[in-house]
Amino acid sequence: MHGDQGLAGQDRDNGSGASGDTGASGGTPDPAWVESPADRAAAAHFFARTIGADARYISHGEIQSGLSTDGKSWVPNLDALFAEDLADPGPDRGVLLLRDGDGAIVAAAILLWTVTDRVRFAIIEDLSVDPAARSQGIGARMVAAIEAEAARREMRWIFLESGVANLGAHGFFERHGFGLTSHTFAKQL
Repeated sequence: MHGDQGLAGQDRDNGSGASGDTGASGGTPDPAWVESPADRAAAAHFFARTIGADARYISHGEIQSGLSTDGKSWVPNLDALFAEDLADPGPDRGVLLLRDGDGAIVAAAILLWTVTDRVRFAIIEDLSVDPAARSQGIGARMVAAIEAEAARREMRWIFLESGVANLGAHGFFERHGFGLTSHTFAKQL
């Protein structure tokens, strides 16, 4: 799928998020793992709208999946490609949504769960918070829900990639315990 996180200028909250049915933000529901085709289609549109508005999000995952052909801009049919990717994400992928009190999506994530003979790990393929809802602890709540599910699945690691210019996302993830483990290099032919 993709990579990177649409969190440029994102949450300053260092909290661990919330769990339970009532949510921690004035009655806003907690993040929920979804499986219905309608929820996945809504997530696809959300990703295309929020991530597609910011080229800083582009990393090697977007190039590898054909969402960016030059590493600098998005393809014109981004919405259709996200819809195609999420129409049947397969048994090893999860889609996490956070909706506001009115039911509108304010954050979404795509996770890949990987189990090998040697290690169990998760990859945050995409994570985005609606720009209008940033810096309100929503990203922290999403990360907390991801970590809880990863622990439930006995994952040992969570990986993600982030576009080189997406400094807001880098700071967000560092504040939430993620550290730099490698650099990715690419050469367009």
